[in-house]
Amino acid sequence: MKQRPTVTPPAKLGRILAGGIAAGVLFLMVFAELAEGVLYDELETFDTVVGNFVRSFAGDGLTKANIFVTYLGSAYVEISVMLLVGGFLLFRWKHIGETVILFSSLAGAELLNAFLKVIFQRSRPDITHLVAIGGFSFPSGHAMVAMSFYGVLGYLLWLNFRERSKPAWYVIGLTVVLIVAIGLSRIYLGVHFPSDVLAGFAAGGVWMIACILGLHTIRYYKSRQ
Repeated sequence: MKQRPTVTPPAKLGRILAGGIAAGVLFLMVFAELAEGVLYDELETFDTVVGNFVRSFAGDGLTKANIFVTYLGSAYVEISVMLLVGGFLLFRWKHIGETVILFSSLAGAELLNAFLKVIFQRSRPDITHLVAIGGFSFPSGHAMVAMSFYGVLGYLLWLNFRERSKPAWYVIGLTVVLIVAIGLSRIYLGVHFPSDVLAGFAAGGVWMIACILGLHTIRYYKSRQ
């Protein structure tokens, strides 16, 4: 059954937009700082220390676990999840706007990541890669798309569960754990520098915030109809 959106007061929308813009600017500043560090080769010590620490826990079992986790951040899995959840939102709950936002969170992040990689053209770590990989390294595509797509997905689920008076707090926790795990797996497997992953989180965070603000704007105007 189609649920009529709760009317959103303009003041509440204004607070959401202001908070989102502030968070987006913060993410953008972090990305800019990391990008400057890459351009001027200022992150070597940070990348070496953090990378060595993450890989110091290496073992057969942990390697298999990280390969599985990194697969959750692959395009194949994310597209499948998007189609599954998007189909549910569209055909079961009749949420056209939310379906569009979910698609945008994935497609937009993928396109933006490809653009940024071409701009920076950073080579991958010169160490053993535990999974096959190609292309440039900065920012991490897995980290960036996971932050944007899974972040928006988690937010959508949290929002809808909460509006239906269902337990929702655990959705945010699981989302954060998944995103962080995907980022750490890229460092552990030797295919990204830690700064690549942090930059991916930051850039993905900017796009995630943009999608969430777009979602609330759509829901606001829809609720006024």
